[in-house]
Amino acid sequence: MNPRLLFRCACAALLLLPGCVHMGGQKPEAMKDMNTFCVTMFENHSTQPSVGMLMTTAVTDALQRDGTYRLVPASQADFLLSGSVTHLSRSSLLTDPDDSYLSREVGVEVHVTYKVLDRRSGKVVLERSVTGTGSYFTDAGVVQTSLESALSYATRLAADDITNDLTMP
Repeated sequence: MNPRLLFRCACAALLLLPGCVHMGGQKPEAMKDMNTFCVTMFENHSTQPSVGMLMTTAVTDALQRDGTYRLVPASQADFLLSGSVTHLSRSSLLTDPDDSYLSREVGVEVHVTYKVLDRRSGKVVLERSVTGTGSYFTDAGVVQTSLESALSYATRLAADDITNDLTMP
C-alpha cells in the first residue's frame, strides 16, 4: 500500500475520533462557572445500614471518573452536593415454580434525592430525585452478600444518573 495514502487515512481517522468520545467538560447553564465540588455524606433514611455511605462513595467516584469537575475540600468547592437515600423498595422478580410465595430473584430499588448548593451564594442550583435498581438471587447461598452487591450496583446506577444531570447541558 502507498505510504502517502496510509498516512492520509490515519490523519483522517484521527480527525474524526474526538467527536466520538465524551471527555467531560459539558455543564448545565446554572453550573457553567463551577469547576470544583465536594460531596457531603448522603443521609440514610432507609432501614438498610450503610446505604448512605455507598451512595456518597458512588457519586464521588462517578464525578471524578467523568472529569468535568475537580474534587476539593468543602471550604474550597464551588458547589456542594448533598442528598439522602429516602427509601429502598424490594420486589419479587422471579418466584419458585413449586411455591409462588418463595422469591428466587429479588429486585432492589434505591430512591435518592439530592441537591447542588452554590457554596458562595448559598443558593440551591439543582434539586432532583433519581432511582437505581439492582437484583439478587436468594438461592445463591449467601443472601446478605448478594443483597450488598445488588445495593452497590443500584447506588452506582443512581450515581451515574446524578453525574449525567451535572454534566449534560
